[in-house]
Amino acid sequence: MASKPVISGGKRLRDPSVQPLKIKFLINIPLKVDSEEQAKARCGYLLDKLPGGFREEDRIITKGKNGKNVLEDVAVIFGMNGKYTPGLDKVLKKLQDFEYDCKDTHIKHSVITYTWGKGGTIAQELPDPNPAEDLIPYQDIREYLKNNDATKELVEELRGKDPHCLLYFSFVDSDTVNFNSIYSEYIQTVREELRKDKVPPTVMSTGYEVNRNSEHHIATWLDRMTRVAVAEVHPLLVYYPEPNFCVLVRHGLNTIMESFIKPNRNKNQPRVMESAVLIRRVKERENFKAVFSDKEPIHIDTPGRFKLSGKGLVTGQSALEGMNLAICTYANGVLTNARVYNKEQAGPSDPVKQGKLPKGITGINRAFIIDLYNCKDDMQFEELVKKNPYDINGKVATILVEAIRAARKYRNVIYELDEMFAKLEISSSSSASSSSLLNCEK
Repeated sequence: MASKPVISGGKRLRDPSVQPLKIKFLINIPLKVDSEEQAKARCGYLLDKLPGGFREEDRIITKGKNGKNVLEDVAVIFGMNGKYTPGLDKVLKKLQDFEYDCKDTHIKHSVITYTWGKGGTIAQELPDPNPAEDLIPYQDIREYLKNNDATKELVEELRGKDPHCLLYFSFVDSDTVNFNSIYSEYIQTVREELRKDKVPPTVMSTGYEVNRNSEHHIATWLDRMTRVAVAEVHPLLVYYPEPNFCVLVRHGLNTIMESFIKPNRNKNQPRVMESAVLIRRVKERENFKAVFSDKEPIHIDTPGRFKLSGKGLVTGQSALEGMNLAICTYANGVLTNARVYNKEQAGPSDPVKQGKLPKGITGINRAFIIDLYNCKDDMQFEELVKKNPYDINGKVATILVEAIRAARKYRNVIYELDEMFAKLEISSSSSASSSSLLNCEK
């Protein structure tokens, strides 16, 4: 099950049946540097794992000048970075010319180095000396990496003699543990979409899960599948995760022109949710199409911030939680605050006066999504639907309601199954205890 793509108007691209299109990837990986050894080791690990992002049939191998196998149609740009200190600055200078000798298959790659914060290359206005975790300038880090000359050179090299290829920037994180055939999945997704209407995806993701030997794995799988259920209704009502999403580079350009930097931010605002900031701009392109698929996801290491709850089925980022689902649906800028939600008020929500959004309207209306998602039964759900405060493209956002309905249905199935299995375990345990007692009596 893949999400139904959203397409904006404009001219269609050339017919792929007339002239087949190659699909290529430039992988952008920001890498926080703690030491020279750590950075080199992590860089090497990711490059050696990268061929696993392609199934055998999708790996195009050529012989390099040194006789070594080279994986074509893919390259990596590493952005080695960290908060500026004189010590880190020295380490990064040593890493500027680093090139890894891949074990089996060579991957074209380049390394750039930069610092942030006071005295750094970027985001010099950040509070000093130690910004809070949510003030790490993730937006700036990704923006500097995608716009660097080294990145543009790799784009030109990938395009090579095939300037009409479909070239995607693949954004992943350095805590990736397994690429899990995601690039084969993306190739398949692009081909499927081209067969449908000759329009390739502009933005696409298969999401992420944590490593399968982690106790968090099942929770991240359930989160991802909840997002897939929502995306099946509308693919821009889900959050495209920074650990794994792709954006098409337009023909004739050597980078993505849209920015990761949130407009009109101040220095104390969190610099997170980079993908949503970017997608809000990218979705204005002609022929825009978004696809969030249930195909194989990337596997990442378990972040320290991931805490389990709900019998181990929920992480702090899970769309099984109402607040997280609300953030997901709102993030990409599809919804418009057309009315003011008031749960206690009888009848529909009051319309917003043109040009006069009430203070705190985002939080006020977000409560509608949370309340609707958490309704105790279908009757309450249908009553609350009448208070929908959102529009999409000037019309009541009924598709938002259907997306929440789909998420509720999926979540309810999960919890019903969990309850059933819990009862089976209790029953099995009771039977075993009874059997033991009988044996003792005998």
